[in-house]
Amino acid sequence: MTTDRDPSVERVGPAGRDREVDEPSAELIARCRGGDRQAFDRLVDIVGPRVRRLVGRLVGPRSDLDDLVQETLVRAWKNLPRFRGESRFTTWLYRITVNVVRNASRSRRPTVSLSARHEATLTARAEAGDDSLLAAYDEALARLSDDLRAVFVLHESEGLSYRDIATALGCPIGTVMSRLHRARRALFESLRVRIEDFSP
Repeated sequence: MTTDRDPSVERVGPAGRDREVDEPSAELIARCRGGDRQAFDRLVDIVGPRVRRLVGRLVGPRSDLDDLVQETLVRAWKNLPRFRGESRFTTWLYRITVNVVRNASRSRRPTVSLSARHEATLTARAEAGDDSLLAAYDEALARLSDDLRAVFVLHESEGLSYRDIATALGCPIGTVMSRLHRARRALFESLRVRIEDFSP
């Protein structure tokens, strides 16, 4: 049995943790840049869930999460003519997402959700009745600066490479590596008593 391949999606990989990711096709992006609203609706179908997941991990549960996702997608639509294809589309979109979250965070300190890397361990401990570990991890993430948290979430949750994070955040790779190291060190220092539950 054969399945038709969706021409609006390209499989790109490996990304971060040796996994392929769905990337909008060059043809679909070109149609969007030309003002095709139906093409943009399809683009949102492809990248919208990823944007929502990233925003959720950067800001945690808050009432304006949907507004932040919407703002990200609106900015992407307005700025599509500037996308030159020098990086992956999703990397370019991550940069817009992080900027929207940063702007929103200036007026409100967010509560950050868990990174995917530690989610299974923490969920298991929570199910065993150890809610203090979840709370401690949330608090440790919330204390990170916006810059450190963005690098940590993009690397640990989204599986982006150092190079893709550097492109998304508009900073050198060395800065990404330094921020990731500082974020991990700060988290592990905050959780020293339970450090055996985590792996760097």
